[in-house]
Amino acid sequence: MSEVVVIGTGMMGPGIAACLALAGNRVTLVGRSVGSLERGMAATRGGMELLRSEGLTDSQRGDEQLQGTTELAQAVARADFVFESIVEDLGEKQRLFKQVEELAPTTAMFASNTSGLPISRIADPLDHPERAATTHFWNPAHLMPLVEIVKGEQTSDDAVSQLRHLLDNAGKQTVVVQKDVPGQLGNRLQHALYREAFHIVHDGIASVEDVDTAIKSGFGLRFPAYGLLEHADMVGMDMMLAIDSYLFPVLSSDETPLAVLEERIRRGEMGVRTGKGLYDWSNKSAADVRARRDQFIIDRLKDRRARESPRDPEPPEPRR
Repeated sequence: MSEVVVIGTGMMGPGIAACLALAGNRVTLVGRSVGSLERGMAATRGGMELLRSEGLTDSQRGDEQLQGTTELAQAVARADFVFESIVEDLGEKQRLFKQVEELAPTTAMFASNTSGLPISRIADPLDHPERAATTHFWNPAHLMPLVEIVKGEQTSDDAVSQLRHLLDNAGKQTVVVQKDVPGQLGNRLQHALYREAFHIVHDGIASVEDVDTAIKSGFGLRFPAYGLLEHADMVGMDMMLAIDSYLFPVLSSDETPLAVLEERIRRGEMGVRTGKGLYDWSNKSAADVRARRDQFIIDRLKDRRARESPRDPEPPEPRR
């Protein structure tokens, strides 16, 4: 059992806290105010209850493992691991990491849930940057299995090993990103697809709706069971070379965002929060989309859990 501190009660912190508490760790959620802490604690408990009610965890632990506070010094004084999930601002994260290093035990490991900032720069102010790494959880953190552990320029192998052990024991699937590069692993892949999707829309090759349909009902549908590079091996390197030879030259290689984004921003069409973006959200419910997304993830996790659980042995055949 580890002493874990999660700093941040916004979108990601509660989900991180829920997973780690269900795994039996003592988790302290730190909020900036009483109000934000109350909301964060409610979201954490809600995440744990969802996982239980959907049969995605057998753990009845969690509630007694979880506490909340607005007192950072008190929270980190005995911490084994400190996860921060605050605003995506380099200066804010650097100040927090430095403050935590001064307050935490010398054996504590520090992790940032940044989706893009380099952990090497976040850890710059630390006296011991070897204790810091990125742990990029994917949204929603209590449901998505993947966590990317990103090594900074000075992150130790021991820090990676300890973080991976903690997260694997919490039911996460961890990958290690060996170089602290922009976009880490998942976002590099995702934004490469974004670039081509925006290019397709901009050039009138297909509509916004049809691009999403092609992803959801085509190659995206098989990804949970069949990786992209597995597919390459299945079709063969010679086939991949033949296709790439004529396709790569005509794919988008733009180094700046396309006008399809800039035009909408100029018109104030930011997406869900303004009612319009690539889609018109005046007659499309963001809540329904999130619910559909979450239910799909839950169903796939149930399928995976059923496949991986040991089956009851076949009863012996009766003697004749």
